[in-house]
Amino acid sequence: MSFVGSYTHSLDAKKRVFIPSKFREELGEVFYITRKFDTYLSVYTADEWEAFVDKIERLPESDAEEIQDFILGAAQKCTPDASGRIILDEKLASHAGIEKNIVFVGAGRQIRIWSEELWNERESKRDFAKMRDIMRQYGL
Repeated sequence: MSFVGSYTHSLDAKKRVFIPSKFREELGEVFYITRKFDTYLSVYTADEWEAFVDKIERLPESDAEEIQDFILGAAQKCTPDASGRIILDEKLASHAGIEKNIVFVGAGRQIRIWSEELWNERESKRDFAKMRDIMRQYGL
């Protein structure tokens, strides 16, 4: 499974957002959203989430504690309603700077959720030469 493409949607007054239909089909009935160390959110299928949690749990307890608190403690288990919407947790929305418009970005095995403003800023600052060099380095 590989998530590709990007889609823009808006939070409604009740903090609900439509999950893009192309992504909903692949995410399944239950999926997970959490924060990471950048200003976006990561969305995982149930299977990818379990694999991710297993990796975190294999860390030595002294290393894992803060990571578990930050990532797992903020995670949201999601089941879209009949219209394909979820309510985005306020803590997660705040972490990603999301107030209204959201960009869902396919990123392979996960989906990234950005505030539209931060996504547009990131897009405008892309370092194409650096990306080209990295791709060449890895034969892509």
